[in-house]
Amino acid sequence: MTIRSSTTVAACLFLTASLWGDCAPDYRTDKKSGMFIADFIVTGTLTFGSSELTAIRSKLIGACANEDSGEVEALVKSLFQDRGYFRVTVNNLDIKTIDPLAQPKRVTLEADVTEGPIYKLSEIRFTGNRAFAAPKLRSAFSLRKGDVCRRDKMASSFEGIRKLYTARGFGDLVFVPDTRFSSNATVILTLTIMEGPQYHMGKLRIFAKQETVEHLQEGWRLPEGSVFDFGYLDKYIHANQSSLPPGFTRDNLRIVRNCPAATIEVRLIIESTDPALHSLPGDVRCEEPRDSEN
Repeated sequence: MTIRSSTTVAACLFLTASLWGDCAPDYRTDKKSGMFIADFIVTGTLTFGSSELTAIRSKLIGACANEDSGEVEALVKSLFQDRGYFRVTVNNLDIKTIDPLAQPKRVTLEADVTEGPIYKLSEIRFTGNRAFAAPKLRSAFSLRKGDVCRRDKMASSFEGIRKLYTARGFGDLVFVPDTRFSSNATVILTLTIMEGPQYHMGKLRIFAKQETVEHLQEGWRLPEGSVFDFGYLDKYIHANQSSLPPGFTRDNLRIVRNCPAATIEVRLIIESTDPALHSLPGDVRCEEPRDSEN
């Protein structure tokens, strides 16, 4: 009886340890260190009901994170900002170790939070845009005037802008968001856009046997001189998967920018032992030309 009980306890401990190591999600940079968040306690909020707090707590309970209080505080803030509490403050964050011997070690988070009001988008402005007019950019921005200003929805809206530009050859696009908060809990968002050059298709080079080269060239739909669609590469790989070797991914493909000419050479590396080809980075950006200093 004692042996059976000991075996059961050992099995339970092993199972629990395995569950602790099952981080969901995992925010660690080093998967062999960090901490497992076993519980997340929130205090100080004024407007939250128990169900809403439970929903927020569940986003961190079971997660793993680096042992960096600044990073953890940013994670806590992001959970509230995803619900529109854009100016949330974390007054105090306490990380209490429960089991220092566990891998990763188990902790409890306690955060004293002032959520503030829910902010809504009152206006979005664009500066620096030349390729697309403001109405076109607003149509690609999924966050609309009057919507709750959710951080995650704002991020997806930025991705919509990026896709619009990269489909038209602007692969070096950079934009800088600036938020101005009003006393009536609204936000004016200004997006400063640095478009960079518009790239066109240069050469397609395929490193493989001749018969494979010919077959893959037939499936390529970006003629030389056309505007380069940076999203086309994934579409091409998907459409020609049967003609590509098993396991072929973007890692086997190189984008080589000719910065002065603003052209793109695409290299598909299928059969090549040349180490220089494999050592090239997959995608290198061109810097904007700068005025020389006097």
